Amino acid sequence: MLDTRKTPAMTDLLHSLDPDLARRVIDASRPGPELVFAMDRALRQGALVAVLGDRARLHEHTVAVDFLGAPAHFPTAPFLVAALVKVPVILCLGLYRGGARYDLSFEPFADTLTLTRERREDELREVVQRYARRLEEVVREDPYNWFNFYDFWADADPAATPSRT
Repeated sequence: MLDTRKTPAMTDLLHSLDPDLARRVIDASRPGPELVFAMDRALRQGALVAVLGDRARLHEHTVAVDFLGAPAHFPTAPFLVAALVKVPVILCLGLYRGGARYDLSFEPFADTLTLTRERREDELREVVQRYARRLEEVVREDPYNWFNFYDFWADADPAATPSRT
């Protein structure tokens, strides 16, 4: 998935390097329900769907969990979708090593995620907290490899930022 509105340079580059792959990218600027159906369709066709789990889109539902010693808001959608479409969750970690070099690692996070109706919010918070703990381990090992372009721990105006719970 790639938000083509926010990343026009990346979108253009992808189209120039591999037009076939570019056509298969799910445009994340589409409304939420459309995204879920597009991801489900792609997964059923055997595609790999990659979603950033450490940053939320504007007005996207988030949950506050502990991250590096303070509450931080992480999106819930990647985990909700994985639970809904019953697919394994694999963490992909890409660490920049200088020049055009990255070390990529893939590690299993969950064979499937099951969220019960009665405890959905608590179970979701537990899953997101587990993800945040793993991300925290990687950040502590290599702190200059993780960044966001906003104040990650700020409690800004909820109308202008992702929804928070």
